[in-house]
Amino acid sequence: MNPNHRYLCYTNLLLILSLLYFANSISHGTHVIEYILAFFLVVTIVLSQLFWSQPIRGSTIHRIDALNSKLVAGCFILYVLSYKFRWSFVLLIGLVFFSFFMSDYYSTLEWCSNKHLLWQGILHVLCFIASFYAFFQIQNF
Repeated sequence: MNPNHRYLCYTNLLLILSLLYFANSISHGTHVIEYILAFFLVVTIVLSQLFWSQPIRGSTIHRIDALNSKLVAGCFILYVLSYKFRWSFVLLIGLVFFSFFMSDYYSTLEWCSNKHLLWQGILHVLCFIASFYAFFQIQNF
């Protein structure tokens, strides 16, 4: 197996920076949904670490991680579009979907190929950036 999959453990850990930003920006006006989203990020980090440390296609952890990632991404997208809409976020989500489809395409050609892992890493970085939108205070925009 291509050992480059371990880099995705590192790109996934970028989400910790989003959690730190959230923890630093908690105020009396912090919406309860943001606490839930922060919890979802913790779960996502743990599941992604478990999967990408030994990425076996179709394994139980692969299916759980994939389902969790899609559900959490959907929750973040709905929250930001509903409460903190910015056109830049719409553009970013377009890039997220594009990188997801590219990763998926290359994974079907060759699981854990360099192109698959590259697009998955780009996806992780874009999702990391997108996660900040949920935690920004409106006056910070």
